[in-house]
Amino acid sequence: MGCFQSKDSRASKYAVPGSVEDDAKSPAKAAAGSGATAAASKPTGGIANLPRPKLDPKDFRFVELKGEVRVKPPGSINGQAFTIDNCHDCDLYVVDACGQVTIDDCKNCRIFVGPTDGAVFIRNSSNCTLVAVCRQLRTRDCNNCRLALYCRTRPIVESSSNMQFTCFDMSYPQLAEHMKHSKLSAFHNFWWHIYDFTPKDGNWDLLPAGTTAAASLLQPIPQEPADVLAGKPPAPPAPAAAEAGEQQEGGGQQPAAAEPPAAAAPAPAEPSPVLATYGGRAGRPAGSYIFALFEGGKQEAALRLARKAAEQGWLLYTNEAKLNGEAAGQLVGEAGWPKAAAKALSAPGTAAVGLELVVPEAEADAFKKQLTDVGGLVSASEAPGKTFRTMGVDG
Repeated sequence: MGCFQSKDSRASKYAVPGSVEDDAKSPAKAAAGSGATAAASKPTGGIANLPRPKLDPKDFRFVELKGEVRVKPPGSINGQAFTIDNCHDCDLYVVDACGQVTIDDCKNCRIFVGPTDGAVFIRNSSNCTLVAVCRQLRTRDCNNCRLALYCRTRPIVESSSNMQFTCFDMSYPQLAEHMKHSKLSAFHNFWWHIYDFTPKDGNWDLLPAGTTAAASLLQPIPQEPADVLAGKPPAPPAPAAAEAGEQQEGGGQQPAAAEPPAAAAPAPAEPSPVLATYGGRAGRPAGSYIFALFEGGKQEAALRLARKAAEQGWLLYTNEAKLNGEAAGQLVGEAGWPKAAAKALSAPGTAAVGLELVVPEAEADAFKKQLTDVGGLVSASEAPGKTFRTMGVDG
């Protein structure tokens, strides 16, 4: 079953809505001519319609790069689609909100993609690392790739082999804002819930706990992207390079510029808005299992405790879903909670938040009290946790 559009026309693939190239290729826009210009100049509601700035498609793609470091900082994409095509041995960082991202024919690349409102496609690529926050991930005809993900829906594998997944764990100052812009909740991360269109042993696996993007998958992070991720202002442009063969006083050639050093993993100013979860890995940590469910309006309290649990490595799964009366009744019955709780959990216009945790025995009672003190319903039964775990997931 295929899930990708044709690649026959690279020109159309690189088009950016509202760009100069897009306008030039549109007969309808060309035919409108001066009439469209005149219409755009008429005031509406007392405010003149200002022309939208034209976008240059070249600003929204990394194409045919070899051994390069490229960075798109916050504010450079602003929700547009982005294309990465035919790049080899590169470090590519798109540190901004995107509408959709396509990655084709890449080899030996390390790629970072900020919150994407639509899908991130990666196809015909090998030996790559992809670190991404997205609504949807689709892979096809890829092999030997490692992926650190936040994914709102089930990540898709198709006709691919040795695809390894872990949870996204990085941050940069604008990440929470970009996730909000893309309507991505901290509780909706199904990085572990892989759907394989062409199932076969060896197609995919989950990386061991502790495999992180910042500390291992993207290392060494070059200096420029490390500075952008840390929120540092961009360095001033270097002086123009001397012409080839320019002579120093005394007849010597100018020395070649030194390669910029690689940086250590950036230390974010604040924790990642993405919650680190254990997911479906084998060998769950030892301790007491806890399922906590919060009715609508208590998301902030749930998030504070989820962050605390994630920092300790206690957080297994999270989810946020709207419940009807029947679903709420099922959860209440499985957990053994009072039947009256179902009404609050299924209140119209609200969504319940669920946390599944494994807490060390010595700290389990104290953490259960913290959960109940802020209004959480707590159960030691795994049945309601399994029921709620993937409620509302798309794909």
